[in-house]
Amino acid sequence: MKFCTSRLTIRPMTMADLHASFAHRSCPQTSRYISDQITFAQAKQRLVENCQPWLGEENQRLALAITLNGSNELIGEVMFKYINKTSLVGEIGYRLKKEVIGKGYAFEAVDAFITQLFSQLEVIKIVAVCAVDNTPSWRLMEKLQMQREVVFKSHFLIGGERLDAYSYGICRP
Repeated sequence: MKFCTSRLTIRPMTMADLHASFAHRSCPQTSRYISDQITFAQAKQRLVENCQPWLGEENQRLALAITLNGSNELIGEVMFKYINKTSLVGEIGYRLKKEVIGKGYAFEAVDAFITQLFSQLEVIKIVAVCAVDNTPSWRLMEKLQMQREVVFKSHFLIGGERLDAYSYGICRP
């Protein structure tokens, strides 16, 4: 899957994205509510997995790079996976490098991604989960017209801390 917005190109990940992917995956600011910081070897392993052909199997990630139009430099990532393929329910995730946060790129990329998923894949519902304290993430979900559906208590373990999470959902129009 590859598509463009007015400012962005969303394309398949490549091994050339390794250093940029590691940079934002190991950044305390951009990893605070997503996962523990990772090593270079772990980032490389994740990227190797993300570069494999996507077969649409349950829990297999379709990971795409977010780049600025006219540049091939990775500024972030979006991800989709079926979490219940029989019911055609998938989950999305997203992350940007810290230098581009606050410029509207997350909304632009994820809004276009959701549109592409609903038009190109058999998916009826898309969900996203974030830590309750990750206000920018749940505000983005609300801006995308996703609805808060549930609060999961002690859902994440990140940095030795238990975090509650919100789950948001949106159904195919």
